[in-house]
Amino acid sequence: MFALASLLTLFAASVSAMPALSVRQTGATCTGLPDGSTDTPAYNFTLAAYNTSLPNANSTGAPLVLGWGRPGTSPEASEWAVSTYAAWGSNDWPYFTLTGGALYPIPGPNESGLDAYDFALPSGYEVAFLVMIHESTPVVPSVYCAAADGDSEYAKLAVNNDVDSFSLCKATTAQFTNVVLVYQADANDTFYDYSTCYPVQVNIVPYEA
Repeated sequence: MFALASLLTLFAASVSAMPALSVRQTGATCTGLPDGSTDTPAYNFTLAAYNTSLPNANSTGAPLVLGWGRPGTSPEASEWAVSTYAAWGSNDWPYFTLTGGALYPIPGPNESGLDAYDFALPSGYEVAFLVMIHESTPVVPSVYCAAADGDSEYAKLAVNNDVDSFSLCKATTAQFTNVVLVYQADANDTFYDYSTCYPVQVNIVPYEA
């Protein structure tokens, strides 16, 4: 398990109509993904988890938001994890942007003055962000892509050139109840209960204010 301090080190080191996607792959984060994938879609969006093992209530999937992540000790940053709205119950970061392979949650009024920055995502870790005071020139890793999907109305979120290794898992921390999005879920991780995990793909849904 990575402590928040380790993540900060990684961070510092690496630190209403839907526009059409590019007709070719763009960016190294899209390597090996279908034509039309891009690391910089020209629209804001929300995320939704689409169950790949059981029927879904709709074609979009379960809405995803930012909720509290793993507890840390840093006074300068906190970790927030992509979570289901059904479990977390609020949405203070209403939409996302993707620029050059870096994924940015955009703060709402309750989080004014803060920004959320992604970091290199290891296997077994939840999709998460470091939330801190706004920085004018942050250095963040490029690990995400909007992967084209000819069988769906939505592009799919890819991380590390992979769209098929996401799961939703129930967090095990005692402070709150949550269901988090995990990349390559690991049976040995103690932040979530591996027995509750099920596979999903993550739809990129154009944001309508």
